[in-house]
Amino acid sequence: MHADRLKPRGLRETKKEQTRSALSDAALALVSTHGYEATTVEAIARAAGVSVRTFHNYFPGKAAALSHLAADLVHEYGEVLRTQPDSVTCAGALRTAWGVMLDRHRENVDALRALIDALESNPDLRRYLQDHHPDAHAASIAEIARRLGIDPATSIAPRIVTEIAFTIAVNVSRALDTPEGADRGMDELLDEAFSALPLVVAAPSPDPTITPHS
Repeated sequence: MHADRLKPRGLRETKKEQTRSALSDAALALVSTHGYEATTVEAIARAAGVSVRTFHNYFPGKAAALSHLAADLVHEYGEVLRTQPDSVTCAGALRTAWGVMLDRHRENVDALRALIDALESNPDLRRYLQDHHPDAHAASIAEIARRLGIDPATSIAPRIVTEIAFTIAVNVSRALDTPEGADRGMDELLDEAFSALPLVVAAPSPDPTITPHS
């Protein structure tokens, strides 16, 4: 009999989650160092100290391992966005939320930026996230819709704004890797980047059945 079968269910589930997290963390560390395309399932398993077979007990591939972290990141961003006061504009709330996220993960900012960059640069990773974590962006989309006073069930605008804000954050993260960007700093780059958001996204006509924030 396998030793795990003798353990209480709670301990087995905890061990499984620890292994799942270890695999996701190993995947992100390798992507941070070598890039998404160069990272292999074999390398992830080796870094996590498990076999490739064990890896496949948890994830079908590297996109799934990273999506486990990406879904958590997107959910966290949505919750941070919801805490922003109604006194600021939608663009201001999006900018502040990204600032909070980057500051909150300052000790792991390189890994966070690598994850954001991998999501932006790899269609298969984005597709996996959308297919297997379809509600990941739900909180962000709902909050943007509320602030704009439109119905996300009938308008794609909130989803588009979410994608644009994500792209802005990716570009800020990349700019921080340049000498000029490093000199200017994260806050200045975020301010400049998100100040352009109203220029590229005209406010849609409000849905008369929805009361926007004041």
